[in-house]
Amino acid sequence: MICSLIFPMIVAQTGLKPLSTDGMNLVDSSGKVVQLRGVNFGSWLVEEIWMTPISKSEGEGKPETIKDHSSLWATIEGRLGKASATKIRAHWRANWITKDDYSKVRELGLNHVRIPFLEALLDEPGGLEILKTAVANAKANGLYVVLDMHGAPGGQSNEHHTGKENRNRLWFDVENITKMEARWKVLAAAFKNEPAVAMYDLMNEPMGAPNPAMLHLVYDRIIRAVRTVDAKKVILVDDGYKGFETTPHTNLAQWTNICYSLHFYNFDAKSPADHVKGLEGKIPNLKQLQGYRNAPLYIGEFQLEPQFQAAELGRYLGTLNKAGWNWSLWTWKAYSVGEWGVFRAKPGVPRLDPFRDSEAEMMAKIRGYRTSEWVAPGEYLKALRG
Repeated sequence: MICSLIFPMIVAQTGLKPLSTDGMNLVDSSGKVVQLRGVNFGSWLVEEIWMTPISKSEGEGKPETIKDHSSLWATIEGRLGKASATKIRAHWRANWITKDDYSKVRELGLNHVRIPFLEALLDEPGGLEILKTAVANAKANGLYVVLDMHGAPGGQSNEHHTGKENRNRLWFDVENITKMEARWKVLAAAFKNEPAVAMYDLMNEPMGAPNPAMLHLVYDRIIRAVRTVDAKKVILVDDGYKGFETTPHTNLAQWTNICYSLHFYNFDAKSPADHVKGLEGKIPNLKQLQGYRNAPLYIGEFQLEPQFQAAELGRYLGTLNKAGWNWSLWTWKAYSVGEWGVFRAKPGVPRLDPFRDSEAEMMAKIRGYRTSEWVAPGEYLKALRG
């Protein structure tokens, strides 16, 4: 069991204070160091089909035509019509994450949630209100929020988790960059005075950038756009898997209140212990690079899959905490995929079938996808609690 010195008890905060950077730490307005420790609400506003109870194909031997958010809702709309698809999607959002999830996160002693969303959410009627409600629910439970644009205009990579696979047009169509500036101005105007919003994660895993120079030119444009509206909120800059050493120093870029973001996945690990060893091996170099930048570090996603053991997760989290890094585990819930989710479906929970289910059948199934209907292994919860 990880000692309480590594995982100090977090007292529920009824009045969250705005965060800013102070050297390599995040601090609140009283100057107190705040280390963010939390989870991702994955597959809520960006459905990642691999970790959801959704059928990918019409049947055995048939091609997998549902691969991402876009193809999922296009399939349902094509069968049942736009009104029905909109109703089903709203039902998904009302059940995959509920008010109860925020209190469960708080009960684990965590202090924030990272909320992935697509930029297209802002085109939907009430789309911005979904984020505002999420922030209000988090705030009511003493939780900070990291707003994570998981899918940027045109897509920042070819990955399915941008909302539509095989696009990667953010970097090559200037109108997408202009649109992204406008999107973040809207978001900044909505949340600049909301202390519960800890940071703006401008774009998730921008690995599609052709080189670090292009990546940081685009970051510079978006940061400058945000700063015309919100001068103070902490902004996350992701290395796009190009290496922390490729990121610019904030003083050189003239960026203020910047936190750097890295994601840690070790798919070459042969055992659970390899994940911890791999993390420990990274720390000296990353701490040196962080020192040069004199900025906080946020590990926005990580997991011990494909080899998982709760005891090693506890060691891993303890190592992150000792390094003074902020972190958010991927992910809060997942369906029948190893140990990726803290919560997972009970045996017998049926998959949504976009190819055959009626609207009523989909609505009934989705009600069973609430976290309160799922289970979490006790040793997993123990590791998170410390």
